[in-house]
Amino acid sequence: MGPREGVDRARDRGTVWASRQRSRAVRGRTGVGSGRGADAAAADDRGAGAVETVRGNVHGGVGGAGTRRRWRKGFLARAGAGRDATREATTRAPSERVVAAKLIARRGERKTNTRQEEAVKRLASGTCATVVVRTILAPLERVKIEYLLNGSKLKPEELVRAIMRKEGALGLWKGNVLNIARTAPFKAINFCAFDTYREFVIRSFPPGSDGRRIGLLCAGAGAGMTAVVTCFPMDVIRTRLLTTGGKEKYGSFLACVRTMYRQEGTSTFYRGITPALVSMVPNAAVYYSIYDGLKNRRLAQLNAELAEQKKRQKGGKRDDDTEVRTIEQKNMMLYGAIAGIASEATTYPFEVVRRRMQMQSGRSTTDLVIGRKALMSVVTSFRTVASATGWKSLYAGLGPSCIQVLPSAALGYYTYEMFKLLFDVD
Repeated sequence: MGPREGVDRARDRGTVWASRQRSRAVRGRTGVGSGRGADAAAADDRGAGAVETVRGNVHGGVGGAGTRRRWRKGFLARAGAGRDATREATTRAPSERVVAAKLIARRGERKTNTRQEEAVKRLASGTCATVVVRTILAPLERVKIEYLLNGSKLKPEELVRAIMRKEGALGLWKGNVLNIARTAPFKAINFCAFDTYREFVIRSFPPGSDGRRIGLLCAGAGAGMTAVVTCFPMDVIRTRLLTTGGKEKYGSFLACVRTMYRQEGTSTFYRGITPALVSMVPNAAVYYSIYDGLKNRRLAQLNAELAEQKKRQKGGKRDDDTEVRTIEQKNMMLYGAIAGIASEATTYPFEVVRRRMQMQSGRSTTDLVIGRKALMSVVTSFRTVASATGWKSLYAGLGPSCIQVLPSAALGYYTYEMFKLLFDVD
């Protein structure tokens, strides 16, 4: 085989290899196939550069054996480096692939939403997430209500069997439509309000300052209070219908609204809102501050990994205008579960008192809903529950509630973040 034939074969092999690498790069950039991301694309560019070097040497003329050895050595070195970089990008652990399609966004290419568009997209994300999560966890909610309001003494598995014998399998989803109608706007407003308040805090205080930390706590508390005031009447109606004999007494949803309004007045729809507000302040503050703190810490780690990865890239294209938008899915669920358990255990006694106060019938006045008398009513309810059944009764149903909150908090923020990515909103 002559020198010219050797050059032609080397060129052909390099061309085929470069063609394959370009195809893989296209699949990686579009999210199809291996999903290797920016590292593999940079490796492909280096491999293609090696082929262009070969072409330039071939068409420009090969002077002799020494020249052929030099360009052949350079070609093999570049091709080997490209394959090594490709292998590193495709075999790296998922936590290190911070350039995955859903996690990385170019600041210059992203569409800028107006404030109205952001609010609508956040509300839509919260609504869709709540519908999905509440439908999945409706049986746990039904069991919690039975323990909390009807005083069931059965074990959880026995209670589930009793409900299914009496009402069928669909009995576990009793009240789910009403629950979704209540919680979907509540969660949507809650998520949207927190993101809105959070943006204001971030603009007002520098990173790491005490003002920002306190502001984020207040943002969480304010989001919870906004959602409670807006959606509390729906919760009162749902509680009346779900208790034993409630369906027979009130009938349909609209009939319940009419009966409560005629017999007890407008203020009855906000009966128990004081303990709800008192519990929501620490609940939302704990939940959002823990989740947001854990999320921001992980985002900082991912962006640091991305910056370090860019420094290690030599000869490849650098996308300096990229940033990590969100964290990994497993960490979304983990951080949501941690925040949910912490907030639930902190404020559960207020949940018990709120439910008891909602069950009190009779004509209600405004001063019994909010104000000094309302606060005294909360204290009286605490004492009544504790003296009648002991202080442990303030935590009645905490176990099933935590079992429900664990997947609810984990899935809640996870689905919300996923829908926000789908709707392209931060």
